[in-house]
Amino acid sequence: MSYAETIILDVRIGQVPKVVSALSERDGIAVWTSEIGVLNRVFLFRTAETYAALLDGRPDLLAVIPEDAVQTVDVTSWRIISPLLPAGEHGSIYEWRCYELKLGQVGNVEDAFAAAVPARLELSPLLCGMISIEGTPRLAHIWPYADMNARLDIRAQAVASGVWPPKIGGGLVSMENAILLPAQGSAWS
Repeated sequence: MSYAETIILDVRIGQVPKVVSALSERDGIAVWTSEIGVLNRVFLFRTAETYAALLDGRPDLLAVIPEDAVQTVDVTSWRIISPLLPAGEHGSIYEWRCYELKLGQVGNVEDAFAAAVPARLELSPLLCGMISIEGTPRLAHIWPYADMNARLDIRAQAVASGVWPPKIGGGLVSMENAILLPAQGSAWS
């Protein structure tokens, strides 16, 4: 089993370059900035084989974030529930989708998501699907695309063919979406 961590930073206006500079070029760390969604937001993503290893690496990463440039920090640990794309070049944009789940629905949502992923993977790769380990129960998935046109075409094809979205609507409280651009030196770009 693999684990992931997301650190979502809401950055002060004009400070995104400073934050990105401090965090880019780190081994095994994706650094993405929001292009569509909440602006002035930086997403960090990393993985580990064990939950303990994930937690062990957290203090070092948090220590390099320029505190004066950041307004809020949201840290979440995740259990990866799908195939994981290794670090590397996978697209010029990434789509982050995150769903808050109703209490008691994690198992149902996870099962429905897992059942839908194989057919969806025939259309395009998935970086990973994840279930939150701490805090509010959530499902998140991250998709790399060559560009926005590819994202629009593939998503339309998935919906038209009926392979996506997964049948999880009854287990959801809220939905969030963001289009992210990889920073120079991001481990997933």
